[in-house]
Amino acid sequence: MNTKESRYSELVEDVRKCEKCMIGQKTQGTKLVQDKCRSQINLWSHWQGSLDANILVIGQDWGEKPDPESYDKWTNDPTYPSLTGKHKHIPKHKFKTDNNLAEIICKASKLDLKKKQGSLFFTNAVLCYRDKGFTGAVNPEWFQNCQTFCVRLINIIKPQAIVTLGSMPLRALLHNGSLSYDSKFEDTGKVLKISRSMREIVETEDQLYYRTEGSKLTYKVFPVFHCGSWGTKARPLEIQIQDWKKINDYVH
Repeated sequence: MNTKESRYSELVEDVRKCEKCMIGQKTQGTKLVQDKCRSQINLWSHWQGSLDANILVIGQDWGEKPDPESYDKWTNDPTYPSLTGKHKHIPKHKFKTDNNLAEIICKASKLDLKKKQGSLFFTNAVLCYRDKGFTGAVNPEWFQNCQTFCVRLINIIKPQAIVTLGSMPLRALLHNGSLSYDSKFEDTGKVLKISRSMREIVETEDQLYYRTEGSKLTYKVFPVFHCGSWGTKARPLEIQIQDWKKINDYVH
């Protein structure tokens, strides 16, 4: 049967088999590694992964692939382990993005991210993992290679709202689609100018829309600042909470 669940399972399997980013990687610098054990499209999807979600949140990348000891915690703990601090090898202070995001959504939308929420699905624009570290430079090709899978995810879930954390996930949408402030995508003057500052994009009153290549389905997009250490320096947490309140109509 061509159900959401079956299509999602096929998607996860295709991501698991993908080796595009691993071919010809430089010997120096951060490299991507595959997760041959993945049961979700990304480890973030174990946190919030409802295929009936109204809101799809797309981050940049998850970070360093967990070691075998902690992998089981990320995939099986009832509460996402970065929020609890109960495992010594998964300290809360190391995962500022997760804890800041949980605080933002709790204060903006009254949702407790220590529980599974039927209105949310979390993923990243880069679906594989760094071989070391959680921050640093990223290869633009990683986003391009993964975007085909992200488009398939979007078309499976069909969310009412797509939230992009930071500029890179927003830019990634352009690899296999278009962004415009015109819901009909007819006015070329309303195409998103990616050269605009992130602050301008976030603070505009106009609604942004996304359409995948070859489709007439249109999705509302809500760009927000990344909520990790660097993102909260550029836009403090208190202001980011106000940014997220724009999305409240799609929470339930």
